[in-house]
Amino acid sequence: MPSSLHFLDYNLRMEQQTFAQEFFRNFQPDPARALLVGVSGGADSLCLLHLLKSCGWQVIPAHLDHRLRAVSADQANQLVQLLASWGLELRLDSCDVGEYARLNKLGIEEAARICRYNFLFDLAAKHEAQAVLTAHHRNDQVETVLMHFLRGSGVDGLSGMRKIEQLGQFSEEIPLWRPLLDIPKADILAYCQEHGISTIEDESNQSTLYFRNRIRHDVLPFLEGIQPGFAEIAARNAKAIANDKEVIEEASELAFRATLLEQYDGQALVFDREKWQALSRGLRARLLMRGARTLLPDVRDWGFEFIERVLNGIDSDTKRQDLKAGLIVEVRENLIAIYKEGFVLPNKDYPQLPVDAILKLYPGKSVCLDHGWKLRAEMLKRAKFEKLDETTKTDPYHAWLNPIDLELPMLVRSANSGERWSPLGMILQRQKLSDFFINQKIPHYLRGQWPLVTSGGSVIWAAGLRIAQAWRLLGDEPEILHLELVKPDPNLLDP
Repeated sequence: MPSSLHFLDYNLRMEQQTFAQEFFRNFQPDPARALLVGVSGGADSLCLLHLLKSCGWQVIPAHLDHRLRAVSADQANQLVQLLASWGLELRLDSCDVGEYARLNKLGIEEAARICRYNFLFDLAAKHEAQAVLTAHHRNDQVETVLMHFLRGSGVDGLSGMRKIEQLGQFSEEIPLWRPLLDIPKADILAYCQEHGISTIEDESNQSTLYFRNRIRHDVLPFLEGIQPGFAEIAARNAKAIANDKEVIEEASELAFRATLLEQYDGQALVFDREKWQALSRGLRARLLMRGARTLLPDVRDWGFEFIERVLNGIDSDTKRQDLKAGLIVEVRENLIAIYKEGFVLPNKDYPQLPVDAILKLYPGKSVCLDHGWKLRAEMLKRAKFEKLDETTKTDPYHAWLNPIDLELPMLVRSANSGERWSPLGMILQRQKLSDFFINQKIPHYLRGQWPLVTSGGSVIWAAGLRIAQAWRLLGDEPEILHLELVKPDPNLLDP
């Protein structure tokens, strides 16, 4: 059995039989469920639709008018009539692709692809189709590989399209199938001619204003002139690279799982910096691309220059970088984060005040900080304090203070600009809180919301770090003010 169709070598019966055998072998379709077929009106999609219908498959043809050409609506109506003559009802819709591209800052080709797939997969879900089918063929594959090569897309781009793909940004359940991916364009045109299929061609396919069309009409003929059979060679190489890509993806998936710390519902990914930097540069590049595609699945062209620039920035400890399309890469002391612009990265591992909060704290009560942290206070009899073990007494999350000058309520707030205090051990001297945080190695991004417990306007405890010198225990206090930072319950952390 041949591995692909050669329409010129078979009569109609054998063409359909061979296609049916190959189609079933590659895709294992369910005969009881419909196939949704994207139809443009050109030779490729009409050939695919004709083959599927001739083989007896239940098909739902669908067409999206991009409204980019004055004649597109008329051509869509022509397609309705053509398919009606085949006994098929065309599912038709339209979309202002130009406006979508403008609003989302995308090129026309990319915007058209997104709108088309949104339409096809939504319709497939509505009709419970088992797959969306497109008529991409071998020439399309070669054009795609060359486009990615020129953009510096690496292995992902050079591996080209696959016969079966799961485009998660459009559907997690319904796959995309490309039954004609091994078939050259010449065989498709010959099939249409032989079976009298009237095509409705998009005249914009001849315009070299579009990148793909320049590849199709200028670059590929030139390369075929230099190396006859170039298209077949390029398609074969894409298959070989796709095999290598599988190995790389397996290693990348292991690295992704090993380094990922947090994932915030399509908004941010947070990685362990030490584990990230321990990976090879190639795997770090894969993680960066994987992260970008996870957050912005509609954007495909993550070129080499973007990845290299950001990797170099991470290596040189650049704190914040713009990646592309509104994605930010941020480097912190112990993590690397990729997130959408406007997202505020939580700091779950440290006590942090809600933004601009000033909380009132009384003995016997507690206040809630961000992400499940709490700060509580109590008055403790000295006798009870004396019975505590040394581990608890010296735990930095517990503070033991002389309450003789205590004014209530205590206020829990962040540091004021230029504020000074005298931490424990600093006698008759004062220090800027900003310098204290530096000495304590508190990352800069955490200092602005670090909780400070104050009484009468003075800081008495930089929570979890140090009490003030004037509030130290003298040994004769009948009661002791006990302040405690309580870590969040790991089972109740924000998702």
